Amino acid sequence: MRARSGCVAAMALLLSMGAAGADDRAGQGRQKAAQCVACHGLQGFAPNPTFPHLAGQNAAYLEVQLRQFRAGERYHPLMTPVAETLSDQDIDELAAYYSELGALSEAP
Repeated sequence: MRARSGCVAAMALLLSMGAAGADDRAGQGRQKAAQCVACHGLQGFAPNPTFPHLAGQNAAYLEVQLRQFRAGERYHPLMTPVAETLSDQDIDELAAYYSELGALSEAP
């Protein structure tokens, strides 16, 4: 019984560390998102209807899109040059940040 409770405690610790890691990535992403505000808005809600809202978007989806822009697999005259400057870590952090923002239904 004691070994089982030890396993449960270890799993709880690992899960909380994972959540803290995600929070840290999102915090770093928030700082890096300053360059995104002009097109995608202060809280991920684009002020211009020609640009997508990013708030609440799935992190994996955002990562794929940014990597495609960076690799030249997808092109946009404004987005491609920005994405080309991003590292894998930058992309992960930005995706974590935008995915944790409120969903579109909560737009101001």
